[in-house]
Order: sequence, then structure tokens, then C-alpha cells
Amino acid sequence: MSNNVCNPINSEPIQPILFEQVQQDHPEACYQWVVDSESIAVANSDEQAQQRIDLLVNASNQNHAAASILLGQWHVLGHYVTQNLDAAILFFQHAAKLGAAIAHLELAYIGLNGLVEKINLEQALEHLQQAVTFNHPEAIHLYAKYLLKQEPETAQSLLMDNYLKHQYQESLKLLVQHEAFNQEQVKSQLEDMAQQDYFACAVLAFHFLKHGDEKLALKYADLAQEQHEPYGCYIRALLEQKNPVGSAEIAHEFLLKAAKNGHIESIYLVAVELLKQSDIAQNSAARTELHQQAFGFMQQAALAGNRDAQYSFSQFLKQGIGTEKDLQQGLYWLKQAAQNHHCDAQFELAMLLPLQHEQHLPLLGTAAQNGHIQAMLCMAIHAQRQQKIEQALAWLHKAKAGNSPRACYLLAQIYRDGVGITADLPQSVEFLQQAADLGDIEAYFELFKAYKEGLGVRKNKSLAIKYLNLAKENQHIEAASIEF
Repeated sequence: MSNNVCNPINSEPIQPILFEQVQQDHPEACYQWVVDSESIAVANSDEQAQQRIDLLVNASNQNHAAASILLGQWHVLGHYVTQNLDAAILFFQHAAKLGAAIAHLELAYIGLNGLVEKINLEQALEHLQQAVTFNHPEAIHLYAKYLLKQEPETAQSLLMDNYLKHQYQESLKLLVQHEAFNQEQVKSQLEDMAQQDYFACAVLAFHFLKHGDEKLALKYADLAQEQHEPYGCYIRALLEQKNPVGSAEIAHEFLLKAAKNGHIESIYLVAVELLKQSDIAQNSAARTELHQQAFGFMQQAALAGNRDAQYSFSQFLKQGIGTEKDLQQGLYWLKQAAQNHHCDAQFELAMLLPLQHEQHLPLLGTAAQNGHIQAMLCMAIHAQRQQKIEQALAWLHKAKAGNSPRACYLLAQIYRDGVGITADLPQSVEFLQQAADLGDIEAYFELFKAYKEGLGVRKNKSLAIKYLNLAKENQHIEAASIEF
């Protein structure tokens, strides 16, 4: 007899004991059944999706904190339910009252990212501190990052303790990555730890690599990778790549070794390498095989929580790279990446929503805060339409700092037209020049007009001709019809 029976709830395989407990509305069984089902595949019908929701609600109503958290996460993502942060907050708050550290952490993330007004910065920090009191490693790490600018010594101590007590590796890596910490002190601590701890040995290798001492970096990376420490293998690959006479093949072998030993970023990078190799494959059979290999590695990294992999995996699924096209699964992984603070995913999700959708603007704003240039420009245009010129200028200057030619061009327009501020033609031309230096075609044409007419600058025929020709070379329609 098979170890599985058919679950009449939705015809998915389920363990007999678990099935019996689900039938009895046991909260842990209901929750575990949904988790197991989700790990196999997303629901293939509205009915199946609703059944999963109902089981979680049933468990949540019986004060099962994990079920409430998962329902909250689904409402954040819009997974099977309408995206609704207010509903998500209610589920997280319910779990938080039950003493779930992750629920406090989720509420902290919502408040710190400014997604809703009902959780302000002060409340977000209260939730974060509550999660810290539960000794939740991710919460401690996030709190240390928050303290970093104001209290670097306290943050440094928190991060080191977080690694020593909870083995939270990101905390140890952050100590080396950020210059606000006392790097001599960090190095000394790592040297003491490296004798017994091969992850610390690998982090010490990264410290020396970061500070230009490749000889010592190599020494500690080799010590770590010889013990098959994944991060040590990864650093050894980086050293090989950085070496002017290094071997690409050896670097790939170390990267593959890191991936096989569970280093998530290496798994993602191997997938990227395989995808690049597929672009130059000699035939379709080789290309298909490389695509399938890349899909497998990307899926592994996505399942492990790497946000870059989650976003890339969504594109694999949407485009059918190494697998059949699956738009539903693609959207699911796009939402996972967005929840994991991937700015491209957040922007793409925002663009999929109608402009009037309650989550369109918050997602766009979060993407912009996380460094997405196009999202910054959209937020600037929105602010300008709302006649909030200071906000518009702030977003545009932030995008300009990211070398956005369009931001420079839009700043030039604002200063030319004097909308909400005093017009300043010389300043407008300066921004146009910066946009043109970054390749903005409209800026070429506007500079032609400025130098031709003397708008904000002295007339200059040779410069006018230069920018007109640049506009023509880049197929500017209006420029093409002008002879000057």
C-alpha cells in the first residue's frame, strides 16, 4: 500500500496521519499541510487556493502564530488574496500577541520601509526591539544596522554577539563590509576565531582582500576552502578572478565547489555563468542543456532565499528558460523577490498594478528607496503632478546621483519652466549639459536650441551644430528635419 493517500480536499498527496489531523481541524496539521503543498507547487485552481487559505484561517483562529504569519505574508504579496497591507498587519499583530518574534520583525519591516502610515518609525522600532528581546538573529542584525550610524560601537558588539551566540553569518560579514566599524579590532577578533572557526577564517580572508593584502587573503581563503567551508571557496574564487594571471577555469571550479557546499550566492552565480555560456553555445542542444542546468541552480538559490535568484527565477519561468513557461509561478517568485526587498521586482510588480491600486505607489516608493532609478523618476513625476515640487526635486537629485541622464533632463525642464520654483535658465543649461554627457538624446536637441537662441548661455553656432548633429545621429525626429 502506498505511503500517501489522496486528500479529497483538493486531490493532492498527503501523509495519512497528517490527513487525519487536518480532517480534525488540528491547527498545526492544517498549517503543515499548506506549507507542504506550497513547497510542491502553487495552487492550480481558485478552489484549491481558497482551500489553502481556509485551512490557514482555521489554524490562525486557533491561535497558531505561524499560520497567522503566513497569511500576513500572503496579504503583503497578494498571493491567492488581494494585496492588502492593512489585513497583513492584522495577521502579524495577532501572531505578535502570541509571542512570535517573526511577526514583530514583519511589522518592523513594514514600518521601517514606510509602507503604511499606521506603523510609524517609532512603532517599527518598538516591534524590532521586541523581536530582539526574543533573541531573533535577523532582528538583532537589522537592529544593529539601524544603530550603525549613531552608535557604531554598540552595533559592532551586537553583530559579534549575534554571530557567537546564534552563528548568524551575515552579522560577521557585515563587520568586515562596513568601514564604520573598528577594522583593526574586527581583524584581531577574527584572527583569534580563525584558529577554530573556518567561516571566521573565510571572513578574515575577505577582510584582507578588501584591504588589498592578497597574500594573506589567499592564505586564509585556502585554509577555509581546504575544509570545504563554502564562503572560503567563494572568496578563493574571487581571488582567482582578481589575479591578473589567474585562471577562469580554476575560479569556476572554486565557485562550483562553493555552490556544491551550499554557498547560496555561489549557486546563483553558477546559474548566471551557465546562462552566459548558453549565449555562445554552438548549437541548440547545448544551449538547451545549459538552460536546464542554469534553471536548476537558479531554483536552488531562489528556494534558499537569495533575492537576486528569486527575481531571476521569476524571469526564467515567465520566459520559459530551461523549463516550460509558467506565468503564475513567475508572478509568485516575482512577489517573493519583492518581499525580499529586491528593487527590480518591486518596480516590476508596481508596473503590473493599475495606477489607482492602493499598493502601486507604496511599491514604487519602496523600489525607489531601495535604489531603483526608474522608480525614483516615477516618484518624481508623481510628486510634480501633486505639485509637491520639493519632493520631486529630492527624487530627481537622488536619481541624478545614480547617473541618470533622464533625471538631469527633467531637472533642466523644471528650472527652465520655473514650475514651483524660480526659473533659472543657466542652471537649466547646466543640467542639460550633464544629461547630454550621459547620452540623453532630448538633451542634445535642447542644447542645440539653447546655443542657437542664447537661452541661458551665449549664442554659439559651432556648439549648436555639434548638438544638432548628435541629435540627428541618434534619430531625433525633430532634429532630422532641421538644416542649420
